[in-house]
Amino acid sequence: MKNNNHAANCVSCGNKLKYLQSSQELTCLYCGKKEKSNIVCSHDKSHYICDDCHNIYSFNYIKEFVTRTAAENPFEIVFSILENKDMPMLGCHHCYILTGSVLASLKNKKLFNIRGGDIEEAFFRLSKQAVGGYCGLSGVCGIVPAAGVIYSILTGSACGKDTEQKITMGLTSAVSNAIYELTGPSCCKAYMFRALEIIIAGIYKDFGEVLIGKDFEIKCGFAELHPHGCRKEKCPYYNGIIFNLYDNGTEKIGYKNKNIYISSNAVKIETADEVMQKSDKLPAAPC
Repeated sequence: MKNNNHAANCVSCGNKLKYLQSSQELTCLYCGKKEKSNIVCSHDKSHYICDDCHNIYSFNYIKEFVTRTAAENPFEIVFSILENKDMPMLGCHHCYILTGSVLASLKNKKLFNIRGGDIEEAFFRLSKQAVGGYCGLSGVCGIVPAAGVIYSILTGSACGKDTEQKITMGLTSAVSNAIYELTGPSCCKAYMFRALEIIIAGIYKDFGEVLIGKDFEIKCGFAELHPHGCRKEKCPYYNGIIFNLYDNGTEKIGYKNKNIYISSNAVKIETADEVMQKSDKLPAAPC
């Protein structure tokens, strides 16, 4: 199923979606599955599309793209995927774009021994926590666990582990705080761009690996398609910014100094270096 022109409305009739505070039992127009949901068509509730049916085209496209691409710059991978006008403007497919792009970049650069199976595993983990509309219902955007999935694969983090889990949670804390600073209303693309900045900077700081060695302009270009109203000048990506991993300026998320995990309100999260002072060594990536 496609959502032409980055649509964020009902894919059946084009009317706006309604976001409910209390879930209702609905039947998927496509597969007939009955389930509770908080997102319905404002015109006709029978137009309900379940998450699986709504995301199947996007998911398959993203998975195929990141599996086949030879690109090494994760931002280039992200924007190449976003060129597909059948990608919805908003939605949890952004979580898969983020995770798939970073892991594909690492695989193509032959870093961390990343393979196709790691991307499959990452997408499986995301399916457990990235759910449409829950940024507002639970206060946790799926981009946060998406960032955590990347780091958990790089560190080998799992429930019960010590340093690996702490490093991963440090990253997700930074991403969550950065998303908070960008909210009002929410925008999946802004969240994804900022998370990617933090992840690239974190991988450089924590592991010494460079994913982007040159300036890259991050400019959205989707403002007119935002169904809730773009924040425009309030969003750094509306006019665009230049990401430079080595720049020590105060406007950028990529830092060469100790304050690598930093958000726009300068709240610092404990870095991996600081964590490692309490541990023997940085965990190696799984084989």
